[in-house]
Amino acid sequence: MEQAVLAAEAGCMYIAPFVHELKAFFDETYHDDGPILGHCLRIQQYYERHSYKTRVKAAGLLNVDEAMRLAGVTSLTLAPALIDTLSKSEEPEEKVVDLSLFKQETNSTGDEIERLSFLDDENKFRKTFAKRQGTK
Repeated sequence: MEQAVLAAEAGCMYIAPFVHELKAFFDETYHDDGPILGHCLRIQQYYERHSYKTRVKAAGLLNVDEAMRLAGVTSLTLAPALIDTLSKSEEPEEKVVDLSLFKQETNSTGDEIERLSFLDDENKFRKTFAKRQGTK
């Protein structure tokens, strides 16, 4: 989250969080148990709540289910094979909306993050980042 905040403060047009570790795309024996789909929602809500122009472009999706769960994110970066699969999907809009983390009636993460600032304060950034990662 700290990186997302700093990107917005620096005036970045967008950020592209990978929802899986890169290893998930190159090592067939690796299984990523923790895609950060909800993190994309939290970042987008933070930007909207605090009126940042920075947008979220989710990247590194592995399947159609993840794309549907991220329906509502500002934009997606998708592999050609996933685009092809999605183009052939005949899922009704209601199902996609129901699966989406961004659906209006339940889109609050409960993770209300106050407005943070790290611009020109590298020490604060490092301390906050380390605290959230559980390190010192």
